[in-house]
Amino acid sequence: MSWFHSSTAGVDARNYASPAEIVACFQGQRNVLGRLAFLITGDQTTADHAVDQACEMTLQGNSPFRDWLFEWAKAATIASAISHGTEAIRICEAAYKNRRCPHVEHLSRGDAEERAASLDQILGADAKELIAELDPLCRAVLVLRVAIRSSIQDCALRLNVPRAAVLGANCHAMTWLHDGHVKPAEENHDASHAV
Repeated sequence: MSWFHSSTAGVDARNYASPAEIVACFQGQRNVLGRLAFLITGDQTTADHAVDQACEMTLQGNSPFRDWLFEWAKAATIASAISHGTEAIRICEAAYKNRRCPHVEHLSRGDAEERAASLDQILGADAKELIAELDPLCRAVLVLRVAIRSSIQDCALRLNVPRAAVLGANCHAMTWLHDGHVKPAEENHDASHAV
């Protein structure tokens, strides 16, 4: 059956992103990736380093599928940013471990349209305001849930914090998001032109 593997090898190789495509994705989406990293780290220099590190790790590892390259870039950048903010994130877990979430809707990851709208909201938000109003754990959970559709369990694993703390932080972050503290990017754009 070796003919089968050799005949599909070329097809599979064409589905993987080339190094040039990986670099182009990270460069072309640098604003989005940098914003996601900044929302987690709260520091622009660290966020820029997280994006560069994610690109390097992607180039050195197994090449992702071309169709999923941007999703891969987001996940790799977020993981890098989390690794730089681990200590700050872990300090916050005690504040949420006994907090209960009465909002069933906060556990839903929503449909594609809802997720896209939420991502637009956080990307278009005043980052300094978001950082001032949400602690590092809430921000990390918010970015994970909105940008790469992580489940509560996945957030707990990625952040290395108890599930109960993630539930509490998620409740706080989603309440903040849905209560209108963050306006969609186009509303921020309209408001800045009205001044």
